Amino acid sequence: MGFTIIPLCKQCGYQTKAIAVGGGKLNHLTQCGAPAFNIESNEIEQVNLYDCTSSEIVKQRFLYFFYRNVTVVKTDDRYIPYYEPKMFVDDKKIGSHNWSGKYYKKSKNFCPKCKSFNLDFLNGGVYFD
Repeated sequence: MGFTIIPLCKQCGYQTKAIAVGGGKLNHLTQCGAPAFNIESNEIEQVNLYDCTSSEIVKQRFLYFFYRNVTVVKTDDRYIPYYEPKMFVDDKKIGSHNWSGKYYKKSKNFCPKCKSFNLDFLNGGVYFD
């Protein structure tokens, strides 16, 4: 069972619809919603973190003759998830919304409209299956 958050900027009034964070008991293996900044449209969107990342196995040489498989995780370059450190002001006094090891600060997030760190993620309630 996930939850929803509502992005709202205190400075310019920017707001989007509620964004679902996490997944439910029926779809948690295929759906993990998260807020992300879309670089192309300059908007905050809900993305599925499973769709934004892909794993690629590459061979890496070590000890001259030997190779080993290394898994490299690539992310979609169009989106910057709001758990990335460059998307919020790191203030220890601010609480956070937590889901699956990802932390979304409740306030002082990056606003795409006024380009300041005045965006709040308001609690939108529990997200049921």
